[in-house]
Amino acid sequence: MPDTPDGVIIRTYERLVGEWPTRFHLRIDPDGHGLLLANAAEAAYLSPVGVRMVRGILDGLEDSEIVEKITVEWDAPESQVRADLATVHQLISDLSEPGDNYPITNLGDSSVTEWERELSAPLRADIEQAAPELFRPMVQTLWAEGVPHVCIQTREDSVASQLMLLVEAAEDLGMICGIRAVAGWIGPDVIEACAMAGLDHLDLLYVSHDAQAHDGICGDGDHAAFVAAVEQCRDLELALVAQVPLTDMSLLDLDETMLSLHELGVTNIVGFAIACPDEDDAADASGALPARAIPQVATTFIELAESRQARYLWAPPVRFDSARGIADQVIAGPRTSGDVTIRVRSDGTVLPARGSEAAGNILRDPWRSIWQHEAFTRYRERLKAPTRCADCPDLPICSVDCPKDPAGWSDDRRESEAQ
Repeated sequence: MPDTPDGVIIRTYERLVGEWPTRFHLRIDPDGHGLLLANAAEAAYLSPVGVRMVRGILDGLEDSEIVEKITVEWDAPESQVRADLATVHQLISDLSEPGDNYPITNLGDSSVTEWERELSAPLRADIEQAAPELFRPMVQTLWAEGVPHVCIQTREDSVASQLMLLVEAAEDLGMICGIRAVAGWIGPDVIEACAMAGLDHLDLLYVSHDAQAHDGICGDGDHAAFVAAVEQCRDLELALVAQVPLTDMSLLDLDETMLSLHELGVTNIVGFAIACPDEDDAADASGALPARAIPQVATTFIELAESRQARYLWAPPVRFDSARGIADQVIAGPRTSGDVTIRVRSDGTVLPARGSEAAGNILRDPWRSIWQHEAFTRYRERLKAPTRCADCPDLPICSVDCPKDPAGWSDDRRESEAQ
């Protein structure tokens, strides 16, 4: 049998397709399987044989040399290896022209996801904006451990001028890098500077198609700032992502909101629900969605996205925090944009996509102890045993955790309330 790496490996490549280079990230996990990402926009799973073929092609080996190595290592028929190699060539060609798509962060489609595989590290880290001297060691550790993608989570009081330095720190390592913000927090000059530094995508909160309702949450003029950012990202060839909150208020005109995004040409959409247990009447009255409503809300969101030919991602629901208003929680957004993503606080604290328990601190603790923490153990066990029931058997988001179960939500409530 062929050897497999002892730890995760990331290889970066640039390949000229026509007049434009395509940037590839090949991540190889300890079980020999891999993930190939192109221009931070498209991704494909690879078997161990596929990994070897991709490495050979991108390393510039001749097909005859690749075929010879594979037939010997896997004791495979030459005709089959040649056919598989042709398929891999086509895959690389297809990935080289992904268009305006958002990096894959949610692998919840059970039809294409092999959850029994060993996940040696998350595929993305959402890192709260921190001073460059703290941010750099965070991303260096993540890159060394096989995390190819980071997204900087800004705040209203963040130092916008630092964002370019943080993007450069990630890009210098070869990482995919995004920024999540409210449009009014960052101006066009910052967006352009970050794009020139190598920014791959910009995630912006979009509360409503109605400017007054949107600005009521995000601040005066923010709806106009969002529209302007969409046009600027198009000019800069920068992927833009809309984060759409799902609350009692937003559901009233969700169809119009999705239509407005379609008319703006925004096709990458992340939906996140602010949720509460069924028996929490106070949270329900404040605008949070009761657990029993989540499957139908998810179905509606997915159907609307598909009807507008949009690419949707469903973020783990956020548990309502009675110590903060619904508007503050909408502004904060989801903890992560998917189930193969971690959250890193500005002080280095690491959180999984779901639950309330921290797994350690990336600035102080060895990565091995963080990744082996019980918070991630329980998370991986849920991924290995997808939750399904007769109530909504075809809902894709159920392949990770039942959306009605608060244990599967992200929970950032204050400690006194969470107990």
